[in-house]
Amino acid sequence: MTNESTSLPSGQWAHQALCRRLGIRYPVLQGGMTFGSDARLVAAVAEAGGLGTLGTFHYRTYEKVKEQVDEIRRRTSRTFAVNVPFFDASFTMVERLAREADVKTFTLGGWFSEPMAKLKAELGLTVLVSVNAPTVARMVAERPLDALIVQGCESGGANNGFTTDQLHEVCGPLVKAPVVLAGGQWDGGDLLRAVLRGAAGVQLGTRFFFSDESPLHPTIKQQLLDAHRKRPYTTTLTHVTDTLQMRFVTNKAFSKADEEGEIQKIFQDKEKVFDLSKAFLEPQTKPVLVYAGAGFWKLKAIEPCAAIVGSIVSEFDALAARRVPALQSSGVVGPLS
Repeated sequence: MTNESTSLPSGQWAHQALCRRLGIRYPVLQGGMTFGSDARLVAAVAEAGGLGTLGTFHYRTYEKVKEQVDEIRRRTSRTFAVNVPFFDASFTMVERLAREADVKTFTLGGWFSEPMAKLKAELGLTVLVSVNAPTVARMVAERPLDALIVQGCESGGANNGFTTDQLHEVCGPLVKAPVVLAGGQWDGGDLLRAVLRGAAGVQLGTRFFFSDESPLHPTIKQQLLDAHRKRPYTTTLTHVTDTLQMRFVTNKAFSKADEEGEIQKIFQDKEKVFDLSKAFLEPQTKPVLVYAGAGFWKLKAIEPCAAIVGSIVSEFDALAARRVPALQSSGVVGPLS
């Protein structure tokens, strides 16, 4: 099957094409964050003008995902996406959501099968595909995707050894669809940088994870913010299996778990992974192990999604309006230095 996506019309920027395809106002996407999204967050991002995305893995069943989809629709009439990562029942989940729940936009985590391509054509679905390695991008490059999300090792979620920029340069030429940068993205400067480099937009996980509307319990958000203000945290890329890396906030919980080899033990047992995510939803008095992207160091406040998107847009506009001087003065020929 050949890629049915078309090249951009002459004079049209990639971010403009992305917004038209997705039916959103700004090229700002919220990552599905397998353990960090719910209806409230998704709707808040959608209402702010971005693309809210519901993660499905931790809800486990179609019925629970459907409950969240129904709640999103009660909160907003705007476009939203549902993220379905690669696992045995991926296509079944997508097909039920598309046929029974009338979901029209999906983000597929590392897969895009032939049956999925046929379902897209039949029902007129919008499909974005997230990849974390060039090998995965090549597997989906000929499918009729509407956007490719390249998720580098700066992200808090499942990632490979490639940075976001590396993935953009290697994977971008493989597809005709717009490319979205994910991993370490945070503000309007990141969005402008992405656009100037030919990307269509940015996907944020961590910044929305620390928004007012995210399901992360307020005690955890405030605990991390208070500690971060006193002594800024970084994040550490950690091998959790032989082939999978995650990024964690380097707080006391991480240091202890890392020293004792507990992180690897957690990811050897699916139920322990779910237990880790459950802790995010409950009040905590002590530090807990938390996923976070490399942009975490920029965290200054817990804000509503509307304020986050608004600041990204205003920062982008302010930076884009600046006039950049030429590197060489008129009439001067020679090296810069």
